Amino acid sequence: MEALTTLKTEINRLGFTPNEQDSLRKYFTRNVEQINVVVTFLPDYTTDDEKRGYLKSLISTPEQPGASDSLSKRRKYDDDDIKLQKVWDALKNAPVKNFDDNHDDPFLEFSEEVSYLFGKDDQSNNITTLFVRESYLHISKIILERTNIRRFFITGNPGIGKTFFGYYLLYKLAQQNKTVVYHKRNKPPILFSNDDVYSISEDNIYTFKDYLGNENVWYIVDGREPTDYNAKTILVSSPQKVNYGAFYKIGTTIQYMPVWSWEETDTCRKELFSQLSQKAVRELYDRWGGIPRFTLFYALNESQQRLLDKAINSVNASIFKFVGESTDDNSASHKIVHIYTNLPEKETTGVEEEEEIVEVEDNPSSAVTEIEEEEEIIEIVSSSTVTKPDKGKGIAGKNSGPVPFYTMSTLKFASDYVSEKVMSILTLHYRDELLNFVRASSAITDYSTLRGTIFERLAHRKILNGGSFNFRPLQSVPASCFGLNNPKLQIPRREKLVFRNIEEIQPNMYCIPIQQNNASFDAYVPPDTFFQMTIAESHPIVRSGVEKYINQDDNFEIKFYFVLPKELYDSYEEQDLHTVKRTVLKRKPPWVARFRQYAVEFDMKL
Repeated sequence: MEALTTLKTEINRLGFTPNEQDSLRKYFTRNVEQINVVVTFLPDYTTDDEKRGYLKSLISTPEQPGASDSLSKRRKYDDDDIKLQKVWDALKNAPVKNFDDNHDDPFLEFSEEVSYLFGKDDQSNNITTLFVRESYLHISKIILERTNIRRFFITGNPGIGKTFFGYYLLYKLAQQNKTVVYHKRNKPPILFSNDDVYSISEDNIYTFKDYLGNENVWYIVDGREPTDYNAKTILVSSPQKVNYGAFYKIGTTIQYMPVWSWEETDTCRKELFSQLSQKAVRELYDRWGGIPRFTLFYALNESQQRLLDKAINSVNASIFKFVGESTDDNSASHKIVHIYTNLPEKETTGVEEEEEIVEVEDNPSSAVTEIEEEEEIIEIVSSSTVTKPDKGKGIAGKNSGPVPFYTMSTLKFASDYVSEKVMSILTLHYRDELLNFVRASSAITDYSTLRGTIFERLAHRKILNGGSFNFRPLQSVPASCFGLNNPKLQIPRREKLVFRNIEEIQPNMYCIPIQQNNASFDAYVPPDTFFQMTIAESHPIVRSGVEKYINQDDNFEIKFYFVLPKELYDSYEEQDLHTVKRTVLKRKPPWVARFRQYAVEFDMKL
């Protein structure tokens, strides 16, 4: 770093023209090893004219035979640098937009120059607009404000916009005049700064080591393993261990980016994919779930659309070992199983002031410190898949503090369409493996996440068909205190309705929500019955997830059934009501007086 500083000072002092200075910068960028050599020899020249002549000789060497390829490459990267400078200027000069005050218009418009970095859509149109998701706002706020955290890993399903989050973060940093080294998979690194904007001809991050040694520099890495430097490092990647393994072990804060809601998908469609009808996109969403790569970007690409059924038809017993990790061998798994996380959500009216959510929880406790080598990054900690609270995993227990948003994860099938097809294959061709897998629910392993999801789908099928079930009221004491003559719960056969919003619910239908983030139940039978399938020893109920479905003027009992495997049925206890921060609700709403919890035993027979 000292040698580079000395060289820059001399070049500025010796009065080179702007073009000569630019040529010298590019020469030393491509010949980093020459910096120390030149700084060593430069003092041997006694006059400034001699020094200028020496440095000019480096950039005015006559072309030698066979050097045409090298010159061609140099011209190419000169052109690249000019275009990258225009990208940086476009990001810096874009209008400042305060999305915190108004998210009704969640789009950032840039000049055409940004398409050199952003690329083209599936119809070969330049991409110049960013759809700014609320999760972009929240996660970028955490990254920018937590100045004491040096490493972040932003992960989630492939195809949900993690690369575009990187572009949004680049925009935010450009507005603040920060220096950024941006390094994307299979691309050479790029330096963006007030002084210089350029790339290099080779995919070699070592070229920028002097910049990356500076704690004030930002290092954004997309889809590849970062190198350990002092710069503030942001990795955006699908959960591929080849990208995050070493990075994770040196102390990293993980943030899970959610799949898209239907509202996000439709908003983006109207503005950026207006050639697609709402009906067509809705049909794709019902199949693919919240993956815009397939519901929007590749909506008209028939070969891409065939990939979902291809992934479903390739399902076999290996799915039982899927823990959310991406590899070349299981890339199809992410099309049928999605990663969900805990999102910020406004509490409903009447909650104590300190429990209302006004901004993303900024809790440094979500930072991951040194871990054992054998531990996996994907800790499944939500919904029907939570692990034991006393091990620090899973939904917060009774004495736990707030859980930072975007730090929990669980696996769910991509859609009801996918779930039904996959479960049909598993029950038909892998019946024994399926039952053995689900019956192992007491074992706390990485596979608990998918186990809970499969248990949920099996329970849905059985309850939809109706029948007689063992059940008991839940109190804070074991089942043995209730005696042995508990009545049976008679459930009639019902039709299934998969719904996106509360307006679509119909009376006496077995209603399953599409949107799984922050859901407090797995099924709802209006007007007063909820079902939650779980293999977890503890599963508190998030108030905001059920309250909107409750008739406040009604006096009937509200029944909340926990559908449980046999080994949990007898010992399961009454669950607390929680805020969206996963803390125990302090002020109980009036409807709690008629809220009753029950345990229902689920027979694993198929």
